[in-house]
Amino acid sequence: MSTAPYIDVFTNLKNEIFMSDEDKKNYFWEQDGVHFAKPITPLYASFMVPGLTNGTKEAFEKLKLPTKQFVAKVEDGFFYQRVPMHENIEERLAEHQQAMMDVFPNAMKVLDDYVQGTLLPYYKKLDQQAAKKLSTKEAEEAVLELYDMYSRIWSIHFEVVMPRMSMGQALEQVYGQALNTENVTEVYELLLGQMNKSLETDRELWKLSLKVKDSKTLSDVFEQGAEELLPRLEQTQEGRDFLSAIDDFLSVYGHRTANSHEFADETWIENPFHALKIVKNYVEKEFDFEAEFQQVIEKRQQKVEEVLAEMPEGELKETFKGLHAMALDMWGLDEDHHFYIDAMLPAKSRPLMLNIGETLLENSVIQDREDIMYIYLDELIEFLRKPKKAYDLIQNRKAEHQENLAKTPAPIFGTPPEGPVDPVVERVFGTKQAQYNEETQSFSGYAGSQGTHMGRVKIVTGQDEFEKVNEGDVLVCKTTTPPWTVLFNIAGAIVTDRGGVLSHAATVAREYEVPCVVGAKMATSELKDGDLVTVDGTNGDVIIHERS
Repeated sequence: MSTAPYIDVFTNLKNEIFMSDEDKKNYFWEQDGVHFAKPITPLYASFMVPGLTNGTKEAFEKLKLPTKQFVAKVEDGFFYQRVPMHENIEERLAEHQQAMMDVFPNAMKVLDDYVQGTLLPYYKKLDQQAAKKLSTKEAEEAVLELYDMYSRIWSIHFEVVMPRMSMGQALEQVYGQALNTENVTEVYELLLGQMNKSLETDRELWKLSLKVKDSKTLSDVFEQGAEELLPRLEQTQEGRDFLSAIDDFLSVYGHRTANSHEFADETWIENPFHALKIVKNYVEKEFDFEAEFQQVIEKRQQKVEEVLAEMPEGELKETFKGLHAMALDMWGLDEDHHFYIDAMLPAKSRPLMLNIGETLLENSVIQDREDIMYIYLDELIEFLRKPKKAYDLIQNRKAEHQENLAKTPAPIFGTPPEGPVDPVVERVFGTKQAQYNEETQSFSGYAGSQGTHMGRVKIVTGQDEFEKVNEGDVLVCKTTTPPWTVLFNIAGAIVTDRGGVLSHAATVAREYEVPCVVGAKMATSELKDGDLVTVDGTNGDVIIHERS
C-alpha cells in the first residue's frame, strides 16, 4: 500500500477532530451522550470522528435524506456533532420517501449482504493482523487500511439503520391518520417480540444460568461473590466445563464492552468475568426468557388485532398493514447493526491496536502496549516511520483524559437553528430539555416504555457497576447500549439522561415490558442511590418520593 496519499490527510488531522472557536461561533453542536457518554481516547477519536463525518455524507446522499450528514468534532474528549440540512427539505424528503419504497422490502437482506460480503471478511483479516508479529511497515499499512474502512463501514452503518428510522416515521404518520390520534408513538408497541442479536445474547446467557441451576456443584459456586466465581470454577472438572461453555458463548457474543464505542475498553471476550457476573444475576432471579418472550409476542399479536379492528376499512388501513408487515421484518436492524458494527468494529480493532502497541513498545516509543490509545493517528504514523520516545507525551495525555472523565460536558455550543427539528434526530437523540417541578417533586423526559414502577434508584456508570442492580431497582444511567440489556430483566424500571423514543434504551425496554423514561436530562445529577421514585413510562415522568 502506498502511504503518500495520506500525508496531506494527516497533516490537518487534529484540526478535523478538535472543535475550534470558529466552529462554536458559526455552527450549532450537540454533545452525543446517547452513543458517547464518556470522553473518547485520542486514538479512537482519530478513526471515529472522520469515520462518522465521511460515512454519513456518503450514506445520507445514497438514501436521499433531508440531512446532509452528521459532522463530528471533539471537545475535552467528548463527542459532538452538528446536523447540516438540505435547503429544500420538503423536496428532499419526498425524494427520500420515494427511495425508501425500494429499500424497505429488502432492508434485512442489505445488512446480511454487507455482513457476509464486507464486515466478516474484514474482521477475519483484523484477527489475522492482530495475531502475527508486525513490522513497523506492516503496522502502518494495517492502520491506514483501518482508517479507510472506518469511513466505509460507518457508511454501511447508516445505509442499514436509517431506513428503520424512516419506517418508524411512516408508521407513525399512517397510524395517526388511520386512528385520528396524536399518540402516534403507541405504534411501537406493535413491533415487539422480534428476535434480534441483543435478545439472542441475553437468551444465551439465560441458558447458561439454567446449566448452573441444574447442577449442585455449580450452584454452590455461584452462591459466592462475583469476584470468586472464576477461581472457584477452575477448581473442578464441572466448573472447567462450564468455563468452556462460557468461552464458546464469548467467541460469538463477546465482542462488546459497556461503552461499545472505544478501543481502550476491555472486551467481554478478553475477560469472562463480565459474562459470569450476568449469569450470576440470572441465577438469582426467577426468570424464564422463552416464556416471557412468547408472552411479548402474544401481547403484540393481540394488540395488532385490536388496532386493526379500530381502523376504518379503506386505503389507509391497507397501507398500514403493508408497512407494519415490512416493519416487523426489519425491526431487528437496530440491535443487529449494533452487534456487527458499533460493537464488533472497535472490538475487532482493539487487538490490532494492542499488537501495534507491542511494536511501539519494542521500538521504545511507549512503555506499555495500552499507551497506544493516547496517541493520535498522525502521531502514530510518524512514530512507526521514525520511532522515538513518547513517554512524556503519553503521561500528559493520560492525565488529560482523567481530567476529562471528571468533567461535565457542555450539552451544546452555538445557537439552535430555527425551524423544525429533523424527526429522526428527535426520535433517536431526544432534544427537549428537562425541568424540575418543585410542586410535584418530579421531572420528565420521553415516554420510552409504558407502565409504572416504584423502586430504589441505582446509578450505574459502567459495566463494573452492573452488579449494583438488584431485582426491582430503578436503573438510572446516562444512556444504554446493547451490553446493558442484561440488566433490563433485573431492573424494575429504567431512566436515562439521553435518548428519544427510538433510542436503544426505549426500544429494548419495550421488548422487556419494563417502564422506561428516556431523555430525562437531569436524571443522573438529580437522583442518588437509594432514592425512592416512581417511574411513569406511559407519560414520561419520574416522581421522587424519598431522598436517601
